[in-house]
Amino acid sequence: MSESAAVYAISKIAVSVIIPCYNQGEFVLEAVASVESCQDKVYEILIVNDGSTSPVTQKVLSYLEEKGYQVIHQSNQGLAAARNTGIKKAQGRYILPLDADNKIKPAYITEAVDILDEQPEVGVVYGNAELFGEKTGIVEVPDFDINRLVAGNYIDACAVFRRTVWQDCGGYDSQIPHKLGYEDWDFWLGVAEKGWQFHHISEVMYEYRFRANSMVSACNIPQNRRELFRYICSKHIGLYATNFANIFAQKECERLEEQEKREEIAANLNKTEVKLALLRSQLEETETELQVFRARVEETEALDPRAKIAELEEEIQDLQEELGRSQGENQSLASQIQDLQQQLVQSRADFEVQREEALGSSQHQQQELEQTRTQMQAQLDELTHQSQQQTAQLQAEWEGQLHERDRLHHQLQIQILQTQTSLEQAQLEIAAMHTSKFWKLRTQWFKLKQAFRMTNPVKG
Repeated sequence: MSESAAVYAISKIAVSVIIPCYNQGEFVLEAVASVESCQDKVYEILIVNDGSTSPVTQKVLSYLEEKGYQVIHQSNQGLAAARNTGIKKAQGRYILPLDADNKIKPAYITEAVDILDEQPEVGVVYGNAELFGEKTGIVEVPDFDINRLVAGNYIDACAVFRRTVWQDCGGYDSQIPHKLGYEDWDFWLGVAEKGWQFHHISEVMYEYRFRANSMVSACNIPQNRRELFRYICSKHIGLYATNFANIFAQKECERLEEQEKREEIAANLNKTEVKLALLRSQLEETETELQVFRARVEETEALDPRAKIAELEEEIQDLQEELGRSQGENQSLASQIQDLQQQLVQSRADFEVQREEALGSSQHQQQELEQTRTQMQAQLDELTHQSQQQTAQLQAEWEGQLHERDRLHHQLQIQILQTQTSLEQAQLEIAAMHTSKFWKLRTQWFKLKQAFRMTNPVKG
């Protein structure tokens, strides 16, 4: 161990948190606050202003300087150079790079320090991530696997590593073409080449702000990605040569898995297309049935007034039947009147014979006859009044129904008028019968017959 390394080993500052910042002033305060929420105050914070031009960022960094935070200013040189600048000024024996738009969990520093202090062969400690921002979720990364790492980076920059690891690897590579990114991947490959071990904490140790326009998006452009891979593979050719067989086998396995997935997707696509065709056919049938149903509904709506007419016609038919029954009763009454007339003719002779005997009691009989006539007249008036009320009520109901069915007004009026005419004619006929001589004779006959019973009990 060198003299400088020994100094750092006994430093009270365990972890130096390096926060490069380039025009991310709106996020950097959150990053600083997350560090200060850590359980043990065994850290220092160094903020590297990598030539920010944003007024907001400049104002925030000035505020942090006024509050006593270490802010290092430099011209814009890129992420790798900014981290190297901060690490050179750091006093901690362990380093934690933290991007200005990310945050760490309170237990991260403490757990990482314990692991590094207890396991000297471990050079890097990393954990899982929690996404926030434009996308949320938990990212569970696997344990360290060199074959996986040479195929592509899966360890984020937000890891805690020894300062001596950084020294062994010569720091972050600031010569990556066009500063496109992948500084972390290049650094981890260098650490692996130096023989350091990686320790994975299978818990969420930091929060990653997901943004569509982040630096990572530039790395995913095919042309940029090809150039970056060529540079990194050439730089670490020994590592790739040593693990070529494993890398090739893994890539071939991934290719076959991808091919199987494509074939499975194609098969599922064919099935989906068949189902889609079936669903389209069913949809067409359903639309046809729907059109038929709509036509039926429209027809039903169009026929609805007819149904109302049929209902009214049924009511009219009931009235006509009632009128017919009344006419039948009238005929029955006429027949009874005829019988009474015959009986009256037959009784006239008896009446003439018995008239003399009845003269003595004629006055009394006349009084009873007048009383009976009054009662009958009252009953007749009451019946006539009830009949008129019923007729008026029925007519009002008809008029109300006719008013609600304007479209059938003309035809229905004719039918109702016909019915009213028939009903009035029947009432007139009934009234005529009530006022006819036959009716009066019938009434007198019953009274006389009663008188005969009273005067001639033997015949009774």
